[in-house]
Amino acid sequence: MLRNNKADVRVGLLGFGIVGQGLIQGINMQMSNISRRLGTPLKIQRALVQDTNKKRIIGAPELTTYACDILEDPDIDIVVEVMGGEQPAYGYIKQALEQGKQVVTANKLLLARHGPELKALARRNQTGLFYEGSVLGGIPILRTIQRGLCGDRVEEFKGIFNGTTNFILSRMYELGEDYSTALRLAQAAGYAEANPAMDVSGLDAACKLVILYRECFDLEIQLQDVTMSGIKHLDQRQIALQKRQGRIPKLIACAKPQNSEITVGVEWLPDGDSLSQVSGVQNALSLRTLLAGELFWSGPGAGGLATGGAVLGDIMESAERVLTERDRGFLQAGR
Repeated sequence: MLRNNKADVRVGLLGFGIVGQGLIQGINMQMSNISRRLGTPLKIQRALVQDTNKKRIIGAPELTTYACDILEDPDIDIVVEVMGGEQPAYGYIKQALEQGKQVVTANKLLLARHGPELKALARRNQTGLFYEGSVLGGIPILRTIQRGLCGDRVEEFKGIFNGTTNFILSRMYELGEDYSTALRLAQAAGYAEANPAMDVSGLDAACKLVILYRECFDLEIQLQDVTMSGIKHLDQRQIALQKRQGRIPKLIACAKPQNSEITVGVEWLPDGDSLSQVSGVQNALSLRTLLAGELFWSGPGAGGLATGGAVLGDIMESAERVLTERDRGFLQAGR
């Protein structure tokens, strides 16, 4: 394929927190492989932050406090949203898609609430919306479902979709720590936000369930269709009682369309269950299909590097689309 190698692929970051810094770290570790695969450099042009003077662990690209410096920059090919939250991320992504930019996001709340609308907007503007990092951290499950299982039919799934709560429950069960202690350790390790409400309430897992449900079953559901509960109600008395009976607490997301079961909540699993053995910040998915039968994945579900790696995979795919479009324009110009 003839490729225009005179221009690199330029990326603008909306947000530069744990995931954004994990992404930069991943790019630095993989720079030579990225350039070799794309045939041209990948450059982080600019990152949107709230405070340009804040000290950061990893070296930052050029920083700005103005979203327009990214969204209105014609040299930026790909907009990567890793700021989280519904607003202003929703408006920024819409603007980027309307301008025909490729968009990558790991924002599960935004996609759970607006995913179908944003996907339709991307189609109308003949651009891409990529969101592998929004579900199950470092496990590339969306690509597997969209491509690897496109000839099969998913019938049901259940899994551990939140690494933060799995870390907390593992500490409480295995080490006898109370909820508050385990939560503080999760925050200190960067697995939990300063405000952990979205994780511990079950909302984070519910958002991922909604996204995965749409991909697996091609059916539309909303967050309010999920029966949801979290982990804050658990104490050591309950855990000790269940532990004596050989049962392990896990926050489980479950979808069975045939009986309309769409739930997120604590389940007490026997120690022989595959999901019961998933410890720490690991995520896992048990999925049953018509042809392949039972399938199982596990991998890191929290932390900047794991999610940053999933985002980088989406950036690579969107960069290849950018370069294909350049090739097409280059060839047409040469006729």
